[in-house]
Amino acid sequence: MRSTADVVIIGGGVMGASIAYHLSEKGVTNVVLLERKTLAAEGTGHSGALVRQHYSQDPIIRMAVRSVKIFEEFEERTGRANVFSQTGWIKIGSAEMKAEMERNIERHRGFGIEADFLSIDDLQKLIPGINPDGIGSALIEHKSGHADPTATTEGLAEVARSRGTDIVEGVAATGIDTEGGRVTSVSTSEGAISTPIVVNAAGPWSPAIARWVDIDLPIEVTREQDLVLETDDVDLRPAYPVSNGVDRTYWRRDRGRLLAGDGHPKESEYVDPDNYDSTHDASYELELMARLKHRIPRFADSARVVGGFASLYDVTPDWHPILGAVDGVDGYLNCVGWSGHGFKLGPAVGELIAEVIVDGAASSIDISTLGLDRFAKGALLSGSYAGNQA
Repeated sequence: MRSTADVVIIGGGVMGASIAYHLSEKGVTNVVLLERKTLAAEGTGHSGALVRQHYSQDPIIRMAVRSVKIFEEFEERTGRANVFSQTGWIKIGSAEMKAEMERNIERHRGFGIEADFLSIDDLQKLIPGINPDGIGSALIEHKSGHADPTATTEGLAEVARSRGTDIVEGVAATGIDTEGGRVTSVSTSEGAISTPIVVNAAGPWSPAIARWVDIDLPIEVTREQDLVLETDDVDLRPAYPVSNGVDRTYWRRDRGRLLAGDGHPKESEYVDPDNYDSTHDASYELELMARLKHRIPRFADSARVVGGFASLYDVTPDWHPILGAVDGVDGYLNCVGWSGHGFKLGPAVGELIAEVIVDGAASSIDISTLGLDRFAKGALLSGSYAGNQA
């Protein structure tokens, strides 16, 4: 591990790896990425990894569109094949969500997003055997899909490493030193690294890191569970990744199996990121399976649970991220608060943070509304739907 760097990135999830990759694209390779475990070991590796563009705020929509483009180019950029499955993505909603869904479809066309509203007949053709009870709206985004979150992170990091970036696993950041209001170094479990710039991309651990420079991040950490399902009849496994706002569930294919979880609105379980149960609850398994059996009975009745886990979200008050510099601490940047919907935006976000570092500001997308100062100003952002649907 080098002892002097132009930039130190704390966090080896998709955000950290993407920042390292895009800095290397700009020729900045005197960079250290610190990951205390292994790349994608935490939230990224356990991500549902749906890749969608259906958002409410312009900067987030633009990030999602740009990320899809990068995912489409992923093999060319990294040499890794079959990371992005561009299957299309389906959103299901209630009758009350229909008007907003239709408005979003029309609005998103201005961003080049190809999406269409689905009738119940359309939906039943795309998801054979789906129970239409309670479904009052649905859409399909044709160029969206899902990705392998670990392969995405590793692919970006490998390219950065090949260009000279120091990707350091198994080493923890332990402090940030400042002098005269400027970052001067990062302390680690293996010694100090002198640097003028540090990026906090540590997800659920980001509030603790921010406190090293006396910054209070309005982030709460929640525990989120998922199940892995398998069936002997592969024809029953849904082909499309789905975000289901009626039953608060999602599902997508994953290496011949189905990954499924739940969504918002729901009661959050707040936890200490250093002390939480990373296995799934038996009660959760029963409850989620009941919802799946109601909505996709043919699959769920044939499926068995072969795995499950719990991971973490770093949630902000408005469910939108905190990006960029902070007044009073020169050289410190936030890339935090993804609230459970960050993975799909990661490829574009790394590009934006690299622009801030190299050019002094993000130029490809205006991220000024996503700064930490919005909370003090009362300028919180809103979403069309509940929670991390944003």
